[in-house]
Amino acid sequence: MPLPTEKIEQTIETIEGLIDPSSDRFGCLLNWQNPPDPFWHYGIGLSDTHIFDTGQGLCPFERKEAKTVLGISDIAFEPEQVIERLKQSLYVFSTWKYTLTGWNCEHLGRLIATDQARCYQSSFLWWMCNMSPEGDHKTAHQILRDHLVEHAPALVR
Repeated sequence: MPLPTEKIEQTIETIEGLIDPSSDRFGCLLNWQNPPDPFWHYGIGLSDTHIFDTGQGLCPFERKEAKTVLGISDIAFEPEQVIERLKQSLYVFSTWKYTLTGWNCEHLGRLIATDQARCYQSSFLWWMCNMSPEGDHKTAHQILRDHLVEHAPALVR
């Protein structure tokens, strides 16, 4: 269900109240599992205790157990930029329908943190899900880029 602008702005206020720039998790792409669920879930670290859920919830939640996604340090934005990209992404993607394979938390989390709307977990189904063979969503990157060029050009790579 799409978030109205008022709800997006409330969510941004909540994010701003939860962030802790001194946290090692601040602005990092994080992942975790919820056993017995076999899938990895992705979000953006706000503090040592809170993560922003880039999945169905599109909201912050409390969780201390999460890992920093490895292998992205050379392509990741600075933490402050990640948080600002997160806020801007709410205006763009709050109306998008979440699906396990076509548009999910990994796509959005990676897009915010690295500028790649990629999902490795569903890449083997790329041909069924309108993705590139690498697992990239075909339009999300350009749509976010167009929004950022207009509203926050400093966040464009």
